[in-house]
Amino acid sequence: MAEVADDLEKLLTDVRKTISDNKLFMERLVDEALETDPEPEDDADGDPGEGDFEEL
Repeated sequence: MAEVADDLEKLLTDVRKTISDNKLFMERLVDEALETDPEPEDDADGDPGEGDFEEL
């Protein structure tokens, strides 16, 4: 039974490390994205404005 507890503790440690690594990766990715495009255009995401439609 102690072996199972040790395995679970190791698994939990690995999961926490993975979460921490992923958090650091995401923070770096966001920082890099902000550095490369500090001021994105207003309609760059393809969201159509009111004037983009032709009246029928």
